[in-house]
Amino acid sequence: MGHKPTWKRKRFLLYITSCLTGAFLLCGCTAGMSFPQDRSPTPAATQHLSQGEFMLLTGDYDAARRESCILLEQFAGEVDDQALYLLGLIWVHPDNPHHNTHRADICFRRIVDWHAESPLVTAAETWLALIARLEENEEVVVRMKTISLALEQQLKAEENKRIQLEERLQQMKAIDLNLE
Repeated sequence: MGHKPTWKRKRFLLYITSCLTGAFLLCGCTAGMSFPQDRSPTPAATQHLSQGEFMLLTGDYDAARRESCILLEQFAGEVDDQALYLLGLIWVHPDNPHHNTHRADICFRRIVDWHAESPLVTAAETWLALIARLEENEEVVVRMKTISLALEQQLKAEENKRIQLEERLQQMKAIDLNLE
């Protein structure tokens, strides 16, 4: 009949089968995965980004916006998150004559939604919270101006009524003096 394998040989075969099983499982699990590639931006993209940042700092908002748009159009996928962040900063800047918090909100929201792995996500979320707070405050200011306008109109009406009553009082005094 045959002879039985020894314990050492059984363990050796067990080790080999477990290693092969582990290797097959690992290869099978990672076959469909794509590993992130560390793509650094091209020098031209970096130059446009630097120019845009410099133009923002110097107050040339239109030129900075153009640089951001160039980055998004010509260098798509390289520094989109940074270009959107720069564009958001341009739109939200209070000294920008074309200040638009709605457009800034869209830019920062795109960073959060489309570039979740970006290191700028937390900064974009902070800006989104700040913009939301700004819009709430603007609504409060509009309501307060409306109330203030209504109160001013009421005050003018009361003032006119007071003047009419004083004139009437003067007329009555004059009539009383004429009667005496």
